[in-house]
Amino acid sequence: MKRLLVLGALGSLAALGTGCDVSPPAATAAGIAISQSQLNGELATVSSQPDAQCALSVLASANQTSLPTVSGVGDSTVTTQFAAYTLNAMIQQAIEQHELATRHVTLTAADTTAARQDFELQVSSASTQVSPPCGLSGASLVDRLPSAFVDAQARQLAYQERLEEVVDHIDVTPSGLLSYYRSHIPQVTQVCLNLIVVDSQSAAQAVRAKLASGTSVAQAAQSPGVDSGSPPGGQVACVYPGTVVSNFGQSVAAVVDALAVGQIAPVQSLAIPNSTTGATQTYWLVVQMRARQLVPFAQAEGDLRRGLLSQGGAALNTVIARAVADAHVTIDPRYGTWNAARGVTVPAAPPASIVLDPSANQNAGPAAAPGGSGTPAG
Repeated sequence: MKRLLVLGALGSLAALGTGCDVSPPAATAAGIAISQSQLNGELATVSSQPDAQCALSVLASANQTSLPTVSGVGDSTVTTQFAAYTLNAMIQQAIEQHELATRHVTLTAADTTAARQDFELQVSSASTQVSPPCGLSGASLVDRLPSAFVDAQARQLAYQERLEEVVDHIDVTPSGLLSYYRSHIPQVTQVCLNLIVVDSQSAAQAVRAKLASGTSVAQAAQSPGVDSGSPPGGQVACVYPGTVVSNFGQSVAAVVDALAVGQIAPVQSLAIPNSTTGATQTYWLVVQMRARQLVPFAQAEGDLRRGLLSQGGAALNTVIARAVADAHVTIDPRYGTWNAARGVTVPAAPPASIVLDPSANQNAGPAAAPGGSGTPAG
């Protein structure tokens, strides 16, 4: 998952420091200017695209944060919080870009292509784990995202991933991934399981006995006591061993890993806390190894790349923290103030004594700019 790192923001939406943009800077970070037209372009892109807002919202939720309210009070405006949120991300990208430059590392087309795939997978995965405000999830949401929005998000992620490769010494080149693949065959061999979830231990033992006597998995899955959470027909898709660990814990995963094809494990218990009450509910698992299949390198390459990048991060976080602390950042006061620990802070509203209609400003709330109009979105 794309990290929020020190600045705590998602999504810069375009490359920085490019071309012939002569508009005044909204900010300058590590010697890289972020023009007002760039910032306004970012704000307009997201504010005019509900699906883009939805994608950013689900990613924020997956990172246990939240996307600020986007739309301002006036027409074609965004809230000052969202403007600060976006500028934060653009500053983060500038700092990462500078850190790569100091190491004489440049971003390649292959880097951005891989990052685009990673970003789309992040959105797809996150949208199935939370409740997307747009009601779309998975491929349905990804397919609706504007290409320019995804390209720009991928570029920001590419800077982060490339910097992580360098500072955490992670080799995700094709040759490096192939070498890793060949030396980790068990980890790239998927397990294909028959799985029946049962509500009591005695019922689970009865289900296991049926399977052992030759009853089909589909028939056994119709037995008394089988929980409604069991997969249809008692079969689950083939998954990597790491997924078994994530879903069932290390002890159950160890039992599964030791199974021969066709073998049925002893009945396993799985305690799951209720998300509403907090009480723990114990379920009983009847697991059979249906098959094992080695995933071809061409199919596993992307998963290996993302997995290796997700395992890193310690050195990257240290480098970013230092870079943020050391970076010289200036911001046009109209967009707020900068602090290395907090990032961008929105401009303060003027004293009520100098506002023509103080109640209008109060009703606009902290998300609106002085006067209740918000920040122009372009």
